[in-house]
Formats: sequence, C-alpha cells, structure tokens
Amino acid sequence: MTNKELFLTVVDRLKAELFLNGFKFRKRDYSFIQQEQGLRRHIELDHWTKDGVLIVYPIYMVRFDILLKWFEPYNVKSRQDRQDNPSVGFTGNMLGRQDKFMISEANLERDYSKLCGTLADCSGIVFQSYTSLRDMFDREIIPRLEGKRALPDVGADWAFKYLTLTRIVSPEDYPAVKELVLAQVQKMANRHEPNVIDYFSRLDEIISVMEQTFPTK
Repeated sequence: MTNKELFLTVVDRLKAELFLNGFKFRKRDYSFIQQEQGLRRHIELDHWTKDGVLIVYPIYMVRFDILLKWFEPYNVKSRQDRQDNPSVGFTGNMLGRQDKFMISEANLERDYSKLCGTLADCSGIVFQSYTSLRDMFDREIIPRLEGKRALPDVGADWAFKYLTLTRIVSPEDYPAVKELVLAQVQKMANRHEPNVIDYFSRLDEIISVMEQTFPTK
C-alpha cells in the first residue's frame, strides 16, 4: 500500500466515526467540515511523507463568518484563502496534545487508534470552547484586556477580527481594545512586518468601514 493509499484508508475510516457525524470531507484540502448558520467547524489533515513514512498533522479550526465576510474586499490573500480563513485555529501541541502522527501499514490499527482518539479529543475541546462569539470574546479578548496574554506580533488578520469581535459582543470595551490593537499594529509596522504593511496605509479606512458595518447603539 502506498502512503497515498494509506492516507485515503485512514480518511475512509474516519468518515464512519461518530464524532465526525454531520461533517463532510473536502478532498481539495483534506478537511472534515461542518457548516451551520455562519459557523464552520473545520479539521484539516495536513500530511506528507518523510523517510518513506506517512505523517499526519491535524489542525482544528472554527470560523465565524460575521467576523470575516466584511473584510474580504480588503484581504490581500487569494479568494480561496479568504473564504477558508478561520477565526481561531489550533494544533494538537497548542492544546497540550500530540500534533504529528506517524502512520504505517504494519501498525495501522495502533496508529489509527492513536490518531482517531486525539482527533476526537482535540476537536471536542476546540469546538465546545468556541460555540459563539461570546465564547471567542471571553477566551481571546478578555485575557488581553487583563494583561494576562499578549497580542499576536505577526500577521494582520487578527487585528481586524479582534476589533470586529469586540465591536459586536462588547461595545463598551471597544475603545480599550482598539487602543491596544492599534498600538500593537504600529509596533509591527515600525519593524516592517510584511502582513501589516499590506494594510497600514488603508488602516483608518478599513476600520471605519467595519465600524459603520457594525454600529453601536
């Protein structure tokens, strides 16, 4: 059995697992996806071969469309990347679990069992922790407002997601979050973070559009 065939065997077995009931498999990016009312749960099975061994690297993601749709006209990524952009994403390591799995035909039952168990565990943690915008606000914004967690220092999409999230969920906290986010973005621009530079000249315009899209009462 080739590694490609081995991977497809793993996928076929996963399709029958109860924890993936309601998920559809998307072959384009080897992902299990469940979409419902603007909320997408997404498990991507990144994989490759190293020294003849199949390695599977799952990524667990949640997407709230409302945080990302308005931003798509400004997003410099490809159309596909814009549509697949998650609101949050985790690897197994980020959850204190195994993140890479070696799969061999000789030890398929053992290897599959370990992968399947971790997929069920990690996806359960992520999907149950981010069931609503309020969940995301409590987990991603509150710790930053309290100074218990630093803002990202790479990328740019996070800035617009955090501002939009706060604007919708907790408008009273929006000025404080905006101040924190803009200060961080300025620091990143000062060191020429490429992703931030893509948006920096239009930052005021983009934020203004978001604020008009989600007006506060």
